[in-house]
Amino acid sequence: MSQTIIDQFVQNQIGRAPALLKSYVQDDSGNKYVARSIFGNIKNLISDFQRGQREIRMVGVPGLRGVGKTTLLAQTYLDLFPKYSDSLLYISADQVVNELDSNLFSIFDSYQRIIGTSFEKLDHDLFIFIDEIHFDPKWSAVLKTMYDRSKKIFVVCTGSSALSLQSTTDLARRIVFEKLYPMSFTEYMLLKNKHGSKKPKLANQIKQAIFYSLDSLQCYSALSDLRPKVNKYWYGVDRLEIDRYLRFGSMPHSLNIKDESKSQILTSQIVDRVVERDIPSLGKFDNATLTSIKNILLLIAGSSEVSINSLANTLKGISLVTLINVLETLEKAEMLIRIYPYGSAYKKVRKPSKYHFMTPAVRHSLLSIIEGESAYRNHKGKYLEDIVALTLYREFGVKLSSPIFYDSAKGGADFILSLAGKKVAIEVGHGNKDSRQVQATLQKIKGDYGLVISNSQLAQEDNIVKVPLEYFLLM
Repeated sequence: MSQTIIDQFVQNQIGRAPALLKSYVQDDSGNKYVARSIFGNIKNLISDFQRGQREIRMVGVPGLRGVGKTTLLAQTYLDLFPKYSDSLLYISADQVVNELDSNLFSIFDSYQRIIGTSFEKLDHDLFIFIDEIHFDPKWSAVLKTMYDRSKKIFVVCTGSSALSLQSTTDLARRIVFEKLYPMSFTEYMLLKNKHGSKKPKLANQIKQAIFYSLDSLQCYSALSDLRPKVNKYWYGVDRLEIDRYLRFGSMPHSLNIKDESKSQILTSQIVDRVVERDIPSLGKFDNATLTSIKNILLLIAGSSEVSINSLANTLKGISLVTLINVLETLEKAEMLIRIYPYGSAYKKVRKPSKYHFMTPAVRHSLLSIIEGESAYRNHKGKYLEDIVALTLYREFGVKLSSPIFYDSAKGGADFILSLAGKKVAIEVGHGNKDSRQVQATLQKIKGDYGLVISNSQLAQEDNIVKVPLEYFLLM
């Protein structure tokens, strides 16, 4: 690619970025989307940078394709525009690598020529926004070099979870990661219906009661005390919003689409793009393997508990090693959440893992291909499990060693949360689910207390608390 063409591309990006990014932050009527809470986190880091705190000057935003990373980037860019109109650059690494056939090093060489100075000699602050940075295989070196060359550059970049998983030790000291997840129910209600608060204290209170109580009595008492606040939140809320949220509402595109079929199409397109664009950038697979990935996802959608050997036997023509690599790559792409069986390291290898989708919208999209309109009714329990898995992953998954497991024994609990010195068994179900599975798991692991998350009323039975969905969804 000639340098002239690259220079023209960068110059065009500088001129067209404000209008392009504006289309990501508002609907067709010009109404601005409400920013998610992560926007405030990034804005605070930029404010610290502007006040002279220069140690943190890079933010990486990993997340599944379609969860709103580009919208977040656009909102942050436009928040700084027009005050810094001459000091902003927005670049899509996907476009640079796959359409321009270039790389980020070349782009920034060109940008320095355009602004008439090198990064080392900057006399003013510069803000650079890089979307889908993982498409450049040398992204880590690009960020490290930029960090070392100037204290006047602040970078916000988005990408798959490769940002946090594949960053070098040197880079990890230079960048802060703010992971963007599919929307929680409270975010969905806030962005769609302006219902609730940007900083819901109730969410933290419920979280503290459910996960950090000493025993079931403390958990039940704390949740009982919160009943007036919970009832106040749900006052006037159409309970059908729960079903809409589980089917498609965790993905931001659902906020502006009333036709569910269109939302399913968009979710299906996201799955296709992950398979066709993101997976090849995260792992080396031949065309035959890439073609089989959609079938792998369909099989997981129908049965969360996956035996690698059984799956390999079902999918003729794909080796066990390749299948393991595919599943690991789907985790890196934020498509799947892997839950290991509880127990020794040997058991974790010998027993099958459970795979939940990062959002039930993906499961619904896949199952609808096979089962049509009955997909949600037939598998609602799995959709609920996905939301619980997402909530646990959001709260605890960033730890060096995940404390989230499941009981691999027949009739065992869906989840086991093993925190420092405490074990909580969790069962999830649609309808008024009983507590036998949780009780069996608690006795086996000598757990502290159990949770049954379902449509039941708040109640305590021995060392088990029945937590209504109306509570759990407010976290």
